[in-house]
Amino acid sequence: MPSSSSPVIVSIGGGKGGVGKSTLVANIGAILCSEGSRVGFIDADLGGANLHLCVGVRRPKFTLADYLGGRVKELSAVAVETMVPNSWLISGASDILGLANPKYAQKRKLLNNIGRLDADFILVDLGAGADTNVTDFFAAFPFGIVVSDSLPTSIENAYGFLKNATLRGLSRLFAPQSVFRHQLYRFADPGSKGGVNSVEELLSQVEREAPEETKRAREWLAGRGTFLVINMVREREDVEAGRKFADIVKKYLSINLFYIGYVIQDPKMRKSQKAMRPVVTMDDAAAARECFRAITRNLRTLTKGEAPG
Repeated sequence: MPSSSSPVIVSIGGGKGGVGKSTLVANIGAILCSEGSRVGFIDADLGGANLHLCVGVRRPKFTLADYLGGRVKELSAVAVETMVPNSWLISGASDILGLANPKYAQKRKLLNNIGRLDADFILVDLGAGADTNVTDFFAAFPFGIVVSDSLPTSIENAYGFLKNATLRGLSRLFAPQSVFRHQLYRFADPGSKGGVNSVEELLSQVEREAPEETKRAREWLAGRGTFLVINMVREREDVEAGRKFADIVKKYLSINLFYIGYVIQDPKMRKSQKAMRPVVTMDDAAAARECFRAITRNLRTLTKGEAPG
């Protein structure tokens, strides 16, 4: 089912498990649908999928295992309807041991075909951790959301995730023998980075040897839209933690991290999870709904340059 125009694809990660990535994906998607967009949900957590439970699908008829395993030829054929009108879901698989570490060819097959699906927005929910399978998905698309709560451990994990994804994305631009990739590996290894503490310092150092490669790396960094959401906010200090994190990312990773909003701690979230539906679809969740509306409004503006109609 090809789309008449290319969808906006947004990957959602954060490193640490339990910070609410799947909940955020489900609720942003539900808001977008309510505003007239067609939304695709993709659960790219290939070892512990649970996004289907957030959008009212108890047992998906098909999963990515069917597509990557060759049992289903077209990626669109594994999409199933959700309880959110005008949306579909492609689920990961939580019970297929080998799928958690797909081969490179399988990964490329999936990445190459996501953009051909029928949707205005496609939200790709990533698994926990910062290994290459997760960070490759995050770096593969021009837009990405980093999700964290305000706890120091979560912020540290989010920073490590974003650093790994940035280095992984930059490394994919160049051949293994390139000057830039060699220096990038040195920077990634704390024991051999030679006093280089930031991506900007790395770029300045490599620019003398490989100006064209450095230019390409700068263009890749400038062309990405990376966004931050702080979840489970209880007080003002939690909101400020996000702003401080964005400043650190700019300083050390040369990424403009756009802080697009926060979600309050709300007991109705648990109620919605038990009901297997986004909290924004519930009548008694006005405060949480406003948080997700603000996030979605900022996301739409920064990805499509438009406000909702």
